[in-house]
Amino acid sequence: MNRDRLDFLLMQWSAGALTGEEAGEFQAMLRVEPEARRLFRRHANLDVALREWSDERTSATPWSAVQAPGAAERNARGVPWPRIAAIAAALLLAGSWIAHLLHERAGRALVMPPIAEERTAQGCAVLAQTLDAAFPADLPPRATGETLAPGRFKLDHGFAQIEFFSGATLLVEGAAELEIVSAWEARCLSGKVRVRVPPAARGFRLMAPGMKLVDLGTEFAVNVDAAGQSAAVRVFEGEVVAHPAGQPEISLRAGGGLRGGSPPAASAGLALLDPKVFLGTGQLQDLVSQRQEERFAQWQAWSARNARDARLIAYYPFKHDSRWERLVTDGAEPLDKTRNGGAVGVVWTKGRWPMKDALRFQRPGDRVRLSLAGDYRALTLSCWVKVDSLDHRYNSLLLTDGYDSGQPHWQIYEDGRLMFSLIYPDPADPSSRAKRRNQIYYSPPVFTAANRDRWHHLAVAYDNQTGEAVQYFDGELVSREVSPFHAPGRPILFGPCELGNWGLPTEGHKFPIRNLDGSMDEFAIYSARLTDQEIREQYENGKPF
Repeated sequence: MNRDRLDFLLMQWSAGALTGEEAGEFQAMLRVEPEARRLFRRHANLDVALREWSDERTSATPWSAVQAPGAAERNARGVPWPRIAAIAAALLLAGSWIAHLLHERAGRALVMPPIAEERTAQGCAVLAQTLDAAFPADLPPRATGETLAPGRFKLDHGFAQIEFFSGATLLVEGAAELEIVSAWEARCLSGKVRVRVPPAARGFRLMAPGMKLVDLGTEFAVNVDAAGQSAAVRVFEGEVVAHPAGQPEISLRAGGGLRGGSPPAASAGLALLDPKVFLGTGQLQDLVSQRQEERFAQWQAWSARNARDARLIAYYPFKHDSRWERLVTDGAEPLDKTRNGGAVGVVWTKGRWPMKDALRFQRPGDRVRLSLAGDYRALTLSCWVKVDSLDHRYNSLLLTDGYDSGQPHWQIYEDGRLMFSLIYPDPADPSSRAKRRNQIYYSPPVFTAANRDRWHHLAVAYDNQTGEAVQYFDGELVSREVSPFHAPGRPILFGPCELGNWGLPTEGHKFPIRNLDGSMDEFAIYSARLTDQEIREQYENGKPF
């Protein structure tokens, strides 16, 4: 947040002098910056208080008493009373003038910039982690990091770790089916579930056929048969209060177990559940780390092969070189140092795997400077990105410095659509910049609030003969389009360009804020249109799991 700019906008608002552009800027700042909203509230309260004070002072009698004739000409400090009276008169005059201005402004309607309603979401748990997880094809796909609303959760195979807002953690092993009821309750309908409840989540309830289990801060497991008719529970640590159907409650401590059924079994007995058959959360993390290392090694092998692709114009795998923090190396072979990039503002961060590097873009000045010579008949751009927000109208992936004939722009629109464009002169008036034809290609919205803050593979392919632009999201084709302004054979050029931002500002002029708010991990630029299958292979070889 630019505090100087905020102070200026607050003064403009107080004076009722905000322009339309400044009002839009002020609204955007209030929407995304909690500190800006706090300062605005304080400023508005102070403004109202000053106006109320000015009203009271201007309506009151300035002097409550008049010095009686014959009183001393000097006060106790020896200052002549006429001088005090002159000072007081000057202060009164100044105060009246300030009060007049405040009172005059008070007569005008206060215009508060409209503030968008606070966003809301539904949910009571988070799908924190998965391993080899497969979900039913007839249900909406699940993704790590997703917020889970009350309802059915079904896992065909693999493992899923669900963290409830109350603090309870459920490790589900497929095939299994749950019903998420609230932040404090779930039902196990089938399969195996291991439950870990910290002290803050004491009282978490897990329902199973023939029993209700109330956790008092412990770890236990439940196994429900595929038919969902009988259940067994085993306590590994701490205490669980079990409520078998039609029977008194039972306190189960470490090593204790219980069988129940629906309809209820004739008697409740110890369940012979072996703790070894239930994967623990720590064991899951070990398996996840092992799988990450395997996936990273698989990607490294693919990346080495890809670097030798003769169609590459440039390839940035984003490998941090500690000898020069600001160097972004082009890994395409044969190596060409003229195509190395320069990092500006961005910081190195963790990529798709803990051992992989990436670049974090956040501030208006963050960017990676490139210079790519040559002209081309086709191109494919592909990258891995993790988007944190889409606060700007345009959010850059790759933009040339200007927007001259044949130069491509690739960005994410504010509503989550991918946007690819090229511009060329009007054939009827090629010298007119005002009549240039902008070939713009949009995908349907692919980024939503639910799938941000996780890694996605993006790609666009274009050739100058057909004019067809094909866009991809996570290996799947999402749009295919030809612009009505297309004319075959016109060249494609890059020149000076940037990853994650747009251009060098002209000296003394403002520049549009289009920086990416998120992280970028791997960027490839090809001089050919890659096939659907090749894009799919990029995704399969690069996806985190």
